[in-house]
Amino acid sequence: MNAAPAIMDFPDSLSPMVVKELRQGLRTRLFGGVLLTLHLMLVLLTLMSGGAENAAVVSGWFDGIITLVLCIIMPLRGFSAVADELKSGTLDMLALTRLSAGRIIFGKWAAIASQSLLLMLSILPYVVARFVFGGLDLFAEVMALFYKWLAGVVLAAVIVALSTQRQFWLRAVIVFLPLLIGGCGAASFMMMSRMGGGMPPGTLLSFFIKSGGGGSALLVLGIAAWAVFYFLSLAATRIAPTASLLSVVKRSVNLVAMLTLMLVGWLSGSSAAMGSTAVGVLSFLMMDALTERVNEVPSVYAAFYQRGWPGRAALWLLAPGWVTGLVYSALLVALVSVYVGWTSSVEGAKLVAVRAAGTWMIAALVQLFSTRRSSDLLMPFIVFWLLVNVLIALLGNLVLMSFVTKHTTARFTCALPQLLPTGYATAQAADKAELLDLGMLSASIWPALLLIFAVFAWRQARGARQEGWQMIHGHEGGVAI
Repeated sequence: MNAAPAIMDFPDSLSPMVVKELRQGLRTRLFGGVLLTLHLMLVLLTLMSGGAENAAVVSGWFDGIITLVLCIIMPLRGFSAVADELKSGTLDMLALTRLSAGRIIFGKWAAIASQSLLLMLSILPYVVARFVFGGLDLFAEVMALFYKWLAGVVLAAVIVALSTQRQFWLRAVIVFLPLLIGGCGAASFMMMSRMGGGMPPGTLLSFFIKSGGGGSALLVLGIAAWAVFYFLSLAATRIAPTASLLSVVKRSVNLVAMLTLMLVGWLSGSSAAMGSTAVGVLSFLMMDALTERVNEVPSVYAAFYQRGWPGRAALWLLAPGWVTGLVYSALLVALVSVYVGWTSSVEGAKLVAVRAAGTWMIAALVQLFSTRRSSDLLMPFIVFWLLVNVLIALLGNLVLMSFVTKHTTARFTCALPQLLPTGYATAQAADKAELLDLGMLSASIWPALLLIFAVFAWRQARGARQEGWQMIHGHEGGVAI
């Protein structure tokens, strides 16, 4: 008699980390409770929509519940995904299985994304029922449901990246404060959209809504895919071994993504929207590059030296560490400034440089204090960013309001890069050029200070670079850069 075939719930082609996390996630009471509660509420709302002919209140509740589950509850399942592994010491055991840091992080994110996809598919019958009862636009409702799932998986990548930090209170502040602000903003946007309100011009969201068609959908997918890659690679960097060359991959991909964004804006005639988006993306790329520890593993530099002069040139941009990250960020700032100056105005290009100086300011503060000795520079960077932007900039903007009411130029805003854009926007027309020039002069102090710190840090790693050079060119002699 033939033996019964083995029952396989997951194919062998899937990553073992994805299978492990997915099995554990599906067995939790939270997932089962969310699934059961969601379906009970959707059944009631569907019946109500059928009797009330899709009243706006019922539709608002329907959208709100789905958004809550897909964009908040499910992404928050990754709140302690990596922190628990770090505290229990099981991350080293996972590394012994030859799983790379990227595969470990991807497995935790993919499990959350898969569970969210399962919930999204289970919601489709209710969307069809509401279409039958009320004659809604079925395609638009399905696309809206898909975009909610897409936003949820991007948020899940953000939260998984933050879960690499051990401090619970800091993770809670970083996660729940933006969720509160974003939730209020999303609620107001939904109310404005249902009341027929307009979108502010020059934003990426307005570009998507006005353009329509498959091109904008592909652009949304592309930006979402890059965002997931960015945050997952940011998390993988935090737990990767010191000999890892993950920075080469992520910086190359991020540079290509930035160039692609500019190209799309130029070809589509939406340079203003893409320019503002590029400025926002620039801040994230600079934060990633400026929060890497200076690498002192010789084999890392040997990987560049063995490729001759192209490798030595690439070392200045792609080698791990915030020192090369400073050069890399300067290249990105130059690209975005030239793009904005070419497509918009010279004043816009100068403001891009000032905003970049604000990020360099945070990195300089990290290096100025004892936080430079931290094992992970991302944590002190976020703390200083919160202090400067939430406290100092908020107080500065409150003082700025008195100048606005008096119709005078707030010249004190040139002292901080975080205050200058607002001060420039509210300044008198005759004072704008002078205020911007003073602000750029003041902002240039921070990249200059960071450059001084970079020179000392680069010299401290000279021994590792020289040893890496000798690993490749030991018989030739010479000195490493």
